[in-house]
Amino acid sequence: MAHIFLSYSRRDGHYVDGLAAAIEQCGIRTWVDRRGIGGGEQWRSEIVAAIGRANALVLFLSPNSARSDNVRKELDLADGAGVRILPICIAPTEIPSAWQYQLAGVQFVEVWRDPDRAVELIVKSLDRHGIKRSGAANSKPQTSPAAPGTDLNLAELGGARIFDNFKLGRWFGRK
Repeated sequence: MAHIFLSYSRRDGHYVDGLAAAIEQCGIRTWVDRRGIGGGEQWRSEIVAAIGRANALVLFLSPNSARSDNVRKELDLADGAGVRILPICIAPTEIPSAWQYQLAGVQFVEVWRDPDRAVELIVKSLDRHGIKRSGAANSKPQTSPAAPGTDLNLAELGGARIFDNFKLGRWFGRK
């Protein structure tokens, strides 16, 4: 069974891990570098191969990923291989000019606007693009997982104000 490749910044890893687990419970196989590359493997060639075999690249956009050279390289590889790119905004993000060509005309899924429906929004988008689910899947997407201890650096997004503006407090252990 094919997979979707998850491209993200390590600083957002805990939150992306929670989303990946929920997406997999819906029957969609994901490929994440930390799970997909075994000890002693050449990580660069493993990433290239995984992107080439992917049904789609899910690009988790945040200020952290926008600064990541590895995320940019993964986006370039997916574009070059003709792999569908699904941009998922997990935080308000200015798109780097180096990414604008690959993302021109692509509709973004802004899960930060409706965090309770993040998994549902992602899975519905994947369904619309023909990404197949396994037979043992939950038929209805779960709500988004809380991600305590996330590495998302909120200071870069406006500090505590971001909690109030985007109702992110539950993700980060704030009431």
